[in-house]
Amino acid sequence: MLPWRIDPLRQGYQASPRERAGSLIFAFVASALVFLIMWKMGAVTGFGGGESSRLTAIDLSDDGQEEAKAAEKQPEQKQAKQAQSAEARPVQPAAAPPAVPIPGKVQWPEGFIELSRNDYRAGDISKMKRQESGGGAPSGGGSPGDSASLGQGPGGVRLYAAQWYREPTDAEIGPYLPQRRMQGDWAMIACKTVEKYHVEDCQELGESPPGSGLARAIRQASWQFLVRPPRVNGKPQVGEWVRIRFDFRPKKSGAEDS
Repeated sequence: MLPWRIDPLRQGYQASPRERAGSLIFAFVASALVFLIMWKMGAVTGFGGGESSRLTAIDLSDDGQEEAKAAEKQPEQKQAKQAQSAEARPVQPAAAPPAVPIPGKVQWPEGFIELSRNDYRAGDISKMKRQESGGGAPSGGGSPGDSASLGQGPGGVRLYAAQWYREPTDAEIGPYLPQRRMQGDWAMIACKTVEKYHVEDCQELGESPPGSGLARAIRQASWQFLVRPPRVNGKPQVGEWVRIRFDFRPKKSGAEDS
């Protein structure tokens, strides 16, 4: 007998309930086997909560890429702001420890300078050497043999007393002097010292009697003068100014510092 029968009223065939039950059981077992195989291979993950439930959306448009770049820069900007705020924050100086009072120490008034025994001993003026006041070095702190300063000359320059390297002869200055001159007449000029003991830029300072022309005559003859440069702190100062004074005598002309 065949397991199925043809219904004359309907076209086709119909399975019996028993056959239907067997088919359902077979389909269920097959589905369970397929699901088990897929789960073993990792194709099926758990459902529900946990990290596997989070979905990630990827936007490939231009706006989405710009938003992604902005999201990546936000942590870097935040770290940079935190670093700047840490640098800008002022560092609080460490507080000095409180002073510990020393038993038996004398509390001096404000502004009092405390000195030790060595300080008092060094300040004893009775044991200091007295500076020699006579001869030798000048009072201005120079060296022995320095030229004497005679104040200011033309243009406010400092004048020093002249010292001859070689005194001029009557034959050298005679042609420039006027014929009429008497004992007691004098002339004074200021000159700038140059190399090889010569002088230049001489200027008239005074003469006696006034209008005698003696200062002019000495200035015109000064190109022959040989004068030592002034000495300051033991060193010759070429280029400094000197004052030259002539005192006229009956027989012979001479020069002296004043």
